[in-house]
Amino acid sequence: MKVVYLGTPDFAIPSLESLLNTTWVKILAVCTQTDKQAGRGNKIKEPPVKKLALEKSLLLFQAEKISQDKELIKRLKDLNPDILITCAFGQILNQEVLDIAPLGVINVHASLLPKYRGAAPINWAIIKGETETGVSIMKTELGLDTGPVLLQEKCTIDENETAVELTNKLSLLGASALVNALNLINKNEAKFIPQDNSQVSKAPSLKKELGLIKWDDTTKNIHNKIRAIQPWPSAYTHFNNTTVKLWESRIPPLASCLLPLASESGTIIEIKDYIRVKTQDSFIDIYKVQPENKKIINSKDWVNGARIKIGDKFANR
Repeated sequence: MKVVYLGTPDFAIPSLESLLNTTWVKILAVCTQTDKQAGRGNKIKEPPVKKLALEKSLLLFQAEKISQDKELIKRLKDLNPDILITCAFGQILNQEVLDIAPLGVINVHASLLPKYRGAAPINWAIIKGETETGVSIMKTELGLDTGPVLLQEKCTIDENETAVELTNKLSLLGASALVNALNLINKNEAKFIPQDNSQVSKAPSLKKELGLIKWDDTTKNIHNKIRAIQPWPSAYTHFNNTTVKLWESRIPPLASCLLPLASESGTIIEIKDYIRVKTQDSFIDIYKVQPENKKIINSKDWVNGARIKIGDKFANR
């Protein structure tokens, strides 16, 4: 099976590696997004998929907007691929790209479609408090993640699992599911099932303002947000007119929450290896923070350095 692979971030690496290790798959070319400026110094950063493609001496293309790149589309057509595979490519494909290969385009999507269609399915599954998610191998259509599904694999979401950890888990699950799906296609045993549009939920791109913690929210919602929006935009709060990012939290056992609930939301009511903060309905324990313009540190170290004391408050907005 002759394949053109389109992917960009780390999530797409295991799927590409699985294809490289599948003897009956031949990768004709890899297409990824263009290099981007990143970090404080605006240094040029190459996509992880580009690095792997170069390491494996694969034919590489980079596209700022593939659907508008007529020359690239022609070159891909000239390769005569059997199928195109996308995995976190990060661009919308037009009909001309979808029609390049006779078997069309299949996509590795990090949710159990039709739930969480969109750019950030992993993050939104955690934000919404899901305890289960998975990957879907689907046929790409013009609509956003609307195509029929060939295969799905499920996994649990642990109570304290972060988006970074879940992304790594799903990238491996997606890689194995992709090879299984291609095997079905190769044997003419593929059955694509239309999605149930009555069950659709959306997973739009994350925005920076989403990271602001509102302490008058519930403990569960705050905990889910802290672990969901890593590494970007990251959860944050304000303390003494400075921004403090929150990187690790836990929901304390009910038996340990014998402290008075009368305090205002955002109030620090206990300091140990963590900072226990009052929420709308209970408390949340913060274990790692990042003071403004500094590195991530343990909460205890921040308490000692900034002279935090019980009764101090985080801003509620």
